[in-house]
Formats: sequence, structure tokens, C-alpha cells
Amino acid sequence: MKIFTFLLLFIVTITTIFAQEFQGKAYYLSKTKMDPKTWENIPPERKKRFMDRMNSNMEKNFELDFNSTASLFYEEESLDNSERNGRFNFMSFMNPFQGVLHKEFATKTFTNRLELFGKIFLIKDSLLKSKWVLSGDSKKIGNYTAYKATMSREVIQEVFQFGRQSAGESKPKMKTVNITAWFTPQIPVSTGPAKHGGLPGLILEVNSNNTTVLCTKVVINPKEKMKIKVPNKGTVVNSEEYNKIRAHKIAEMREMYGRNRGQGGGGGRFRSR
Repeated sequence: MKIFTFLLLFIVTITTIFAQEFQGKAYYLSKTKMDPKTWENIPPERKKRFMDRMNSNMEKNFELDFNSTASLFYEEESLDNSERNGRFNFMSFMNPFQGVLHKEFATKTFTNRLELFGKIFLIKDSLLKSKWVLSGDSKKIGNYTAYKATMSREVIQEVFQFGRQSAGESKPKMKTVNITAWFTPQIPVSTGPAKHGGLPGLILEVNSNNTTVLCTKVVINPKEKMKIKVPNKGTVVNSEEYNKIRAHKIAEMREMYGRNRGQGGGGGRFRSR
């Protein structure tokens, strides 16, 4: 509690130093390691090739534009780097983050613009409450002193089974994910990569499940002013509605794959852990 109080006082002091036009840009490198058990039902001759392809596609570069009220997180190549030509991209589907994410600090809401099977969605919802525990541990990340915070969260364990769904598999399974974040009060914005945030300072590093996101560079008050706009142009849904649509599309693909396999194609079971 004393640590948290100290950090709050520190961030208030630091905030008064920054001008009202305070802006910044942070660059992140995201790496996701695929668990070999994910592909346990793939034939051995295909398993290594498939894992190599997945691992090579699980390293991404992102940018985070932020000011004192909002932030915009997106993949470095473009402001919409999701699926192409309306076709299902399994590599993109397994990516922990997709699309463009806008976060509003005061209202604790987000807008996530992404593409699913050729259709653009705007997911508008409230950010989940973050119950961070501060340990007091610190380390240097670049020129910044970062402090450690941890939390656990229950999330859906997605199971990708191509073919007919077995009885009793309709109810989603849950799993506990342990999250470790390193944030710096020297940059007084309550945000970070993807939907991570809620700490008294910018998150420079986060480890969640089998994904590590590390900040490689920060630019404060760049010469060219940024416009942090809320994404638009898409079908507006909340998180629950989008998850139902997504699950329905997965079921359609599973059924289609099952029919193709019955006609002589190969197949397997894919599990996202």
C-alpha cells in the first residue's frame, strides 16, 4: 500500500511537469511461443514444419501513440493488419492482438477495429478492471526505471477442433493466466500494449501466458503532432456479441473442414493455450 501511495504521489508530481500538449510514441516487439502440445494431434511429419511456420509468424512490431487522455495501439506495418481478401488466415487468427485499439483513460473504454472473414467490426466496450499487485521490485528498461506489477485473470481457453464437435464441448473451458507488467511512472500515462493498463505509468514490458511484449523505444513529444482518433467504419458490437459471432464462424469452418476430410482430406485438432 505504501508503494502504491508513493507511486501515485510521484506520478502527480511528474504530471505537473509535462505540458498540456504532452504526447508520445512507444515501439514494442511482441513474441509468442507456441506450446508443442498445441499440435499434439498433427502427424509427426507435418508437426515441425507447422510449428516453424507458426513461430516465425508470432513475432510482431507494434506502435502505441498516446497523450494524457487516450492511446492508439496498432501493428507497425499499417493501421489495419488483419486478414486479407476475406480469407481465413490461421496465422493471424492465433495472434494475441489484431486490428487497431483505441483506449480512453477517463471512461476506461476501448474501441477495437478488426476484420473477421472479410467483415470489419468495431468492438466497443469497457476495459476489464485490473487488480494489479505491486511488489516493489524494479529494474531499468532503457533509460527508465520500471516497477513490477502482477495479476491473474480467468480467460476462455479456446479449442480449435476441425471436424464434428464432440458432445459436451459446447461450454467454453476457462484457464487462469498470470500477467507480469513492468511500468514506469516517469511517463505518466495509464496505458500499455494491447488492453493492458490501469497502472500509474506507461507499461514498458508485459508477460502474459506465452507472450512477451517489450518496449524498444519511446519518443516523448515528437516534432510531428499525432492525432489519436477513435477508429470508425464498421459493424458496432460489444465484446460478448463479437465473441459469439467469432465462435459461430469457427463452428462453420469446423463443419466445412469435417466434410472435406470425409471426402479424403487430412485434418487434426488445434488447441490455443
